[in-house]
This record gives sequence, C-alpha cells and structure tokens, in this order.
Amino acid sequence: MAGQTDTNSYQRGVELAEVGHYEAALNCMREHLRGDPDDAQALNDTGAILHCLGRSADAIEYLRKAYQLRGESGEIIWNLVEAYLAASKASEAASLFEAMERAGVLNVEVMNRAATMLLDQGKNGEAVEVPELARGAAAS
Repeated sequence: MAGQTDTNSYQRGVELAEVGHYEAALNCMREHLRGDPDDAQALNDTGAILHCLGRSADAIEYLRKAYQLRGESGEIIWNLVEAYLAASKASEAASLFEAMERAGVLNVEVMNRAATMLLDQGKNGEAVEVPELARGAAAS
C-alpha cells in the first residue's frame, strides 16, 4: 500500500505543479521521494518545481541525481542546464552541451546565454569555446 501512496503523492504533485501550486507540489514530491529516492522522473520534476520557485541552487541537487540515474534524458539534461544558468553556473552548464547534443536538445540560444554569462564572469577562455560548440550544433 505504501507504493500506491507514493504514486498518488507523485501524481498529485504533478497536478499541483501544472496549476502553479509549487509549494504544495514540492511537498508531494518530497513525500514520494521518501518512498522512492531513486525515481529519476520525480527527482527531475522536483528540481523543476524548485527552479520555478526561484530556488535553482536547491534544484541542482535533485537534477544532478536525476542526471546520474538517467543521463540520456534530454528533459533532465535541459532542466539541469537551465538550473545551472539560473544559478550563474555557466561553466557547469557548458560542460553538459555534448550530452545535450547527444540527446538532441542542444540549441544555439542556450549556448549564447552560457557564453554571455561566461564573458560576464571574466571566463573568456571558456566563452571562446562555446561558439565552436554552437557551430557544430547548427551543422547537425
């Protein structure tokens, strides 16, 4: 019966998040994860909810774990990159561009945002590498 409760918590969390009730959704997701801490989709969704709440640094913890469990998921990679960028971690975001490309979710817009942030952070060497990745992605 506990598994059923966990599934209900997850589904309720998704429904609450879809209508913008992020705090309540977060509580449901955490309840679900207590029973199933390695549910990659729930970890991803929890990270996305935290990101929507403006808590991107907290979201990264959940999204990293989801990525460790299901690194081939374009949705998880995308959400992790968005959280990294929101937390001003452009280097970490850029480190996932190859994984994004393999998953088919890499685009020039996200790369431009990362490159701009790297330049703003004085990481010119890293920023220079991003356009090379962008050209490769555009050619794909």
